[in-house]
Amino acid sequence: MRELTTKWIVRLGSFAVAAVLLYLALRGVDLTEVGSALKAGNYWWILPLVFVTLFSHWIRAIRWKMLLEVLPEHSDSKRPISTWNTFISIMIGYMANYAGPRLGEVIRTGNVARREKLPFSAVFGTVFIERVLDMAAFGLFVLSVPFIFQAQAVQLWHLLTIPLLAYYAETSSTLIAAIGVGTLVVVVLIGVFVPRILRKPGSKLLRYYAQFQNGFLSLSRARKPIQMTLLTLLMWSCYGLMAYIPFVILGQNLLFNIGPLQAWGIMLIGALGVIIPSPGGIGTFHFVTIQSLGMLFLLPHADAATYALLAHTGQMLLYLLVGTIGILYLGTVPEQLVRGKSKPSAEHE
Repeated sequence: MRELTTKWIVRLGSFAVAAVLLYLALRGVDLTEVGSALKAGNYWWILPLVFVTLFSHWIRAIRWKMLLEVLPEHSDSKRPISTWNTFISIMIGYMANYAGPRLGEVIRTGNVARREKLPFSAVFGTVFIERVLDMAAFGLFVLSVPFIFQAQAVQLWHLLTIPLLAYYAETSSTLIAAIGVGTLVVVVLIGVFVPRILRKPGSKLLRYYAQFQNGFLSLSRARKPIQMTLLTLLMWSCYGLMAYIPFVILGQNLLFNIGPLQAWGIMLIGALGVIIPSPGGIGTFHFVTIQSLGMLFLLPHADAATYALLAHTGQMLLYLLVGTIGILYLGTVPEQLVRGKSKPSAEHE
């Protein structure tokens, strides 16, 4: 009961942060101007935007599949992991992230673990190391931001600290202290009791830990490191295009001289903004992106808000649509088709 209460406190807190930052981002924006700008958009570019978005997640599904297939728990299986299952699970996971920060990681883990008959802990280990790989790539790529926007590097640093300061300003100091003390207690308990439990033969926790470790070490067992690297680079390139195409839809690429390289920088800055926990980046993405566009390209507030709303809302609607279709698909087709044991499923490999 106490654990459930804590989860709801964290979830409600993240929604509160999202609401505050979304209000700050859109405060003073003339919604009539936003509507006019959206009506004037060239929506033929929606098709390539949808393609690039789905393609980026198909690449992620292939990369995740490569990690899953080197798990010791999968070594006895002669059937390859279904790329279709990993893709659908990823899309359902992205949809779930709008209900709570990082909730989708647990849901996509459970779905693949169930359908591929793999231990949850092992699959979650692959998700964890995949995120570590993403953070490493992001840390490397974000170093390009000061070079893209050399003249505004200092201003950018101050801009990116504003959401964090707003987060602490809107969060009760008592709640922050409670979270800090609770985290410290959990760390101490883990440090004291987990080693004792792990030393007991036959311990369930020991088995779960070993499975998670197998998943975490899957990256070191990957047989094609060059292919993994290329897939990661291609996926992040797609993210850059996903940031650039909305500028093209609105005609802002020509009006404000924003090219693919500048859009790449904006994408990385927006990603920095969503580090603050909020459902699906709502509020945090809008706040940082709008402020960045105004500072870097002198976009009027309404134009910057139009871009942020189009880029984020369009992506959210796509995730909700594909995620819902994925749930319906997995819930209505025969089990053997989902598991890739028939010819139709083989087409998705």
